Amino acid sequence: MIFFIENLTVSSWLIAILPYLLRHLKNIDRNSKIYFIDASKTGLFLSRFISLFFHIKLEELKFQMEDIRDESGNLLRERIVYFDFTKVQNNILNNSVFQDASQNSIIKNRMSVFLAKQTACFLHKSRKTIWRGLFLVQVALWKAKKEMFENKELVIFMDKRVWMHEIKQYAAQYNVRILPVNNIQIDPKSFLTQLLGSNVSVLKNMYFLFLKKTLPGFLGFLKIKHAKSAPINNAKENISQPRLHSSPKLAVEYYGHFNLNHPEFHSDFFFWQQSSLSGSDILITFSNSRDPIDMKKWDKIKKYNMSAVAMTPMATALSYAPFFYHWPKRNRITLPQSNLINRNCLIEQNWLSQQIRNYYIKLDYWVDFFTKYNIKAYITWYKYDASHCVIADALQSLGGITAIYQRAFEEFPSVETIIYCDVVFSFTSKTAEIERLSGSRIPYYVATGYFGDHRFPLLKEQALHIRRMLIQKGAKRIIAFFDENSSDDPRWHTGHEFMRANYEFLLDKVLANPWLGLVIKPKVPATLRKRLGPVARLLKQAEETGRCFVFEGGALQGSYPPAIAALASDIAIHGHLCAATAGMESALAGVPTLLLDREGWPISSLYKLGKGRVVFTDWQTLWNALKEHWNRPNGIPGFGDWSSVLEELDSFRDGRAAERIGTYLKWLMDGFKVGLAREKVLADAAERYSEKWGRDKIVKVN
Repeated sequence: MIFFIENLTVSSWLIAILPYLLRHLKNIDRNSKIYFIDASKTGLFLSRFISLFFHIKLEELKFQMEDIRDESGNLLRERIVYFDFTKVQNNILNNSVFQDASQNSIIKNRMSVFLAKQTACFLHKSRKTIWRGLFLVQVALWKAKKEMFENKELVIFMDKRVWMHEIKQYAAQYNVRILPVNNIQIDPKSFLTQLLGSNVSVLKNMYFLFLKKTLPGFLGFLKIKHAKSAPINNAKENISQPRLHSSPKLAVEYYGHFNLNHPEFHSDFFFWQQSSLSGSDILITFSNSRDPIDMKKWDKIKKYNMSAVAMTPMATALSYAPFFYHWPKRNRITLPQSNLINRNCLIEQNWLSQQIRNYYIKLDYWVDFFTKYNIKAYITWYKYDASHCVIADALQSLGGITAIYQRAFEEFPSVETIIYCDVVFSFTSKTAEIERLSGSRIPYYVATGYFGDHRFPLLKEQALHIRRMLIQKGAKRIIAFFDENSSDDPRWHTGHEFMRANYEFLLDKVLANPWLGLVIKPKVPATLRKRLGPVARLLKQAEETGRCFVFEGGALQGSYPPAIAALASDIAIHGHLCAATAGMESALAGVPTLLLDREGWPISSLYKLGKGRVVFTDWQTLWNALKEHWNRPNGIPGFGDWSSVLEELDSFRDGRAAERIGTYLKWLMDGFKVGLAREKVLADAAERYSEKWGRDKIVKVN
């Protein structure tokens, strides 16, 4: 027997693992092994001591995400997200717990999609998720195959989580046995959250309000009184705040790309920059404590006659900035009692009840916010969790409209990307079929083109300037390189070592070839050198040659779009085919673009661009092809050429996608301003768009 332990602690060893070993001594031989994924120090010490009496080897299971592939070479992390998880989720939705709730009409409006998305957490740092449980099954199979243990029984001691029965069903398909472990771990934060419920946010807000508003005001009053000077209100007067019952507003979610007066950069307000949508129509919501409202942002917001509000006190560095404070309504939520009490599904029943309760708590929050600031439309790109379902229900109940715009290249249906809102702005109407297969419900699926194509001509001058700098230092051929960030823990996401190998190869080539230039556009520039570790030394040496340039800047992610690096180069390389948005942007900008698929995603439709012409699976083959392409008089035919798929990626390609999105939003706001009902506003905007751009550019999804 081969045992795998997800989390080895004193409690898991003494309560679950050791008793099981004692009960099955006759099945345990000297070839049996125990592998652990994570372990506490005391749990590891105790288990290693006791395992000596069983003559079992106890080892840490070391693996990296990119090692775990199926027989076709597909990265299993991605395969689970796009394929395996859908089957498991169907079993969950057919579970008696869900079925009973549906029959009792507990699940209504967008709640069904909300709950479906709540099961689909694919964040690599999150523990006890269904996704990680499925992935651990594949990790165990990978290890068994690697060590030639295929004929041995595989047992996983897995931390107990919700929908364990469905995870067991998945594992049984591969003859893997799951044994749930009640791992006793004390988490004060989680305990307080469960105890206080929605009151946690209330107490947190009160605390930060005291620090940011009450305390500074009181200290300022004491200082002024002591100095016997003028009244306290001399610092900031006439602060522009959203007013109750003002004209209808479009709420725009801020995600770290401000750049109001730099349309060539990434900006959360790109559609406003390229259209006649008025700044006075926009209210910006700030939620991230790492990039809060500060003086610089506030001055820009006032300059363009916009409004802003911090959704949490931690999202503003200014004591005078508007802050939305919500008092949860007590005893408002009463859930119908289930007719079916299944003791084998108590965890799932409690989970479902808690999720429904959370839905109503969030609904109450958003209804309060939208009412207070007279929000009639809301736009975001973030569709990867269930938040937009609650937002859309809240806004619809008030006669408003929710819109989502596509930001990433997508080629497969996924539970993670299900959308249920009024309007979706997409690159092309061809992707409507992906949304249909995902289970999205979208009355107005609007094809606008690639949302960032207006930046291409704006970036050319600066890109040319960088190109000239590198040429002056001797570069005759210039490569652009895009990365997709990396993680401290390479088991669940692309790790630093994997990413370093990409940079080390390219930087070595720059240092060895005085004719080669390199332009680097990292996804997260702020942490690049730290993530590079010892390879950062090579980067510094390459930069000192004057033939290597790195785009810096950006609070959370880089401000510069991939197109600027591409336009400065002869050929661009995106280091991750399974996340190909940067490569797609480069190709749409008209630059020959290569895709490196070291992780393994041969199922991708992008392989039809040609392996050895556009797609490569290792650096040396890519480099050899590059040299051959440059040495041939006319180059390798089709090298870096995406022309065969550009129509599928963007049916317009005219640089006006942002203008179309902004104009559509303006039409919506104009309708609300004259008092039209929500359905009329939606229908009128769709009709105007169809007349201008074609009736095939708007479709309905499910």
